Amino acid sequence: MELTIETKRIYGLTPVLLICLLLVLVAVSAGAEDTEHRLAQGVSLALGIGAEVTHGDYGASADATVVTMPVLLAMIPYETIDLTLELPLVYLTSRSSSGVVVTQSGGMGRRRASSTSTVTSSTRSSEAGLGDISLSAGWTVLQDGEQTPRIRPTLYLKAPTGDNEKGLGTGTFEGGPGLSLSKWLGDFQLFAEGAYLLQDSTSDYQGRNYVSYSAGAGLQASDRLFVSLYATGASARVDGGDAPVEGRLKLNFLQSRRVAWELYGLVGFTDANPAAGGGMLVMYQF
Repeated sequence: MELTIETKRIYGLTPVLLICLLLVLVAVSAGAEDTEHRLAQGVSLALGIGAEVTHGDYGASADATVVTMPVLLAMIPYETIDLTLELPLVYLTSRSSSGVVVTQSGGMGRRRASSTSTVTSSTRSSEAGLGDISLSAGWTVLQDGEQTPRIRPTLYLKAPTGDNEKGLGTGTFEGGPGLSLSKWLGDFQLFAEGAYLLQDSTSDYQGRNYVSYSAGAGLQASDRLFVSLYATGASARVDGGDAPVEGRLKLNFLQSRRVAWELYGLVGFTDANPAAGGGMLVMYQF
């Protein structure tokens, strides 16, 4: 029996994703000084739960609101490796037939590739459930020094655990390598990160491989407070779609050795982004 185009693409992508997953799992046995969640030094394990609300029309008058409650497990088993597992619980409400889907981390809605017309119906639909689970890892190969930045190769893998028929996920696998750079200049930190992600495609969501990026700066305002402003985006994630670009303002507050908080707001600049949103995350550090 002949394979469909979608099935052939899945089979072609699976070996690459399995290699990425294997490398991520190997990273668990290898270690890290800190993670992107800025855990306290000496912490090797942390559990977190957050809440995020975004709203946007996505170029189709979708009037979509996405509420995401991510549950995170962050591990730092050794000195140079960090690992983060994210399980998002998602609630999505939008105009019926808007074609909105929820992509990976951030709980942001996206139009299906087949949805190109403006929605005129006032009927609304609501869905709730598990979103797409993601796994990421970083390996610090060079620490921040007097003349050198911190260099941290990364790996990312997303599984299509969200119900794509309900818009709670894309229905596609994603995975690929990246690179993170950061440099402290006194109390200021400059940082940037990029990744090339392979993505499968389905008949409903015509995903494509894409490049993601983020870059910005932060200020260590006090021993417990870090404030950062940065931009994040990517090339188009679906055939015929817009490239997402958004700005974020984030506060990281270390309440104690055990408890760390993260608060942020965001604004989108293209139809692939929510118009606005915000969220919080609390981590308990063991």
